[in-house]
Amino acid sequence: MVEQHESLGTTTGAAVGAEVPVRGATEAAPRDAWQHDGFSHRDLKVMQFNIWLGGSQVEGGRAGIADTVAAVEPDVVTLSESNEERVNHLLEDLAKRGLTYFGEDNPVDPAVISRWPIMEHVSFPSWSKVVISADGVEIAVYSGHLEYRYYVTYLPRGYGGGTPPPLPTHEYGWKKIPTGPLTDAELIMRLNAASGRTQVTEGVLADAARERFRRRLTLLAGDFNEPSHQDWDHRTRHLFDHHGTEVAWSTTKAIADAGFRDSYRQIHPDPVRTPGFTWPSDNPGADISQLTWAADADERDRIDFVFSYPDERLQLLDSILVGPSSTIVRSKRVQESGEDRFWRPTWTWPTDHKAVLSTFRVATR
Repeated sequence: MVEQHESLGTTTGAAVGAEVPVRGATEAAPRDAWQHDGFSHRDLKVMQFNIWLGGSQVEGGRAGIADTVAAVEPDVVTLSESNEERVNHLLEDLAKRGLTYFGEDNPVDPAVISRWPIMEHVSFPSWSKVVISADGVEIAVYSGHLEYRYYVTYLPRGYGGGTPPPLPTHEYGWKKIPTGPLTDAELIMRLNAASGRTQVTEGVLADAARERFRRRLTLLAGDFNEPSHQDWDHRTRHLFDHHGTEVAWSTTKAIADAGFRDSYRQIHPDPVRTPGFTWPSDNPGADISQLTWAADADERDRIDFVFSYPDERLQLLDSILVGPSSTIVRSKRVQESGEDRFWRPTWTWPTDHKAVLSTFRVATR
């Protein structure tokens, strides 16, 4: 799920769980640059990928990370639960598979790797930015891995969210709340704000605005450790153990208010039919106890995202999930019952998250 674990030890068509073609979202169009209507275009595949402490929690996990990238061949990967050593391992492992990717000089989590050389790199609290050039179009890519504590999406599910003292609910830690779910949306929002997730993201949004002034495209992705405001509204208030709660989660709302678009929700606007849950993911190489933090609840949420800022040079083509189509609900492995589409691994799945793969078309000339 999140860094808690360290403290505790696109395609078209396919239905639920259907296999996605090996070429993924770019099967319908050539992957490299091509001419159309007098303009040059290329597809740009962006994958948000939480690598669960570098794959160290699953036997063969390190190789599974590289196998995932090699199978999907994204142009840009935003990595969560990374560090300099894990990124270097990944670049080495990809090179052994005949693939050249470039990393940035960020010694801490999060990170970005790219099929194009990295022109610039800047670190922010909980974020990393790189600038790349896709056939002459400069793109600023922001990778985020936000505070794991204050995971108050658990409160309506009857569990503490690791809120530190002296704030309310700190006494529950990550344990079950004896009195049951807490559904006070005002309290949830107040504790969520205390996480600082929205505050550090607002700094990145300001930087992204400056990048657009320089005519750069801006993409923003990451593991937010916070759900989307589009997923906890009136449509889902009685689903997924929300227990009647509606929450306008502030980080995604701030990003949307700044003009960015959530690629997964653009393609799949209905959070009931296509919830897009990214955590917890099932993983056949891990024990269920490793994959759940709220053993008696339905804790599924979409906490991994790929956002883009509208630009006439950028068109979203598709967004899918990469990973097992099964998940964990109340300590049981179950198949997702919605209409989300999955690129299901035939290799070792290295993480407790599902990855998000969004494919864009970029006009390069």
